[in-house]
Amino acid sequence: MCFYIGIEDLAANALIEILQSKNGDDSQNIVTYAELEKYGAEVVHYLGEQGEKAVLILSRENTNHMLCRYSDFFVETETDKKEPAIELRKGKTVSDLIERFRTYLEIDVLLAFMSEKTVSVLRRQHG
Repeated sequence: MCFYIGIEDLAANALIEILQSKNGDDSQNIVTYAELEKYGAEVVHYLGEQGEKAVLILSRENTNHMLCRYSDFFVETETDKKEPAIELRKGKTVSDLIERFRTYLEIDVLLAFMSEKTVSVLRRQHG
């Protein structure tokens, strides 16, 4: 089986892991595109080690579609260092992200998003 992982699932799961590691600290509600690429690469690698194939769908077109379709969750922004990023909208919580973006995932993909190995890429950036 081949899993197709969209930018919306990647961003949502990265934000879930970042926020959970910071106990919901609202100042940590942002993930850069560079972080998403690294996290996504680790997720694909993890799935490959489990004998599964996965493809990331991270084009600008798909990103724009995500920002439109899920505008109640995400907004495009920049970090203090002027890095392009995705920010979780004010008022949205980890529980909201989990309910919307984790309830339908294949278990293999969910485990890949939550793996200590894949999440460690985000923790290196968010200390």
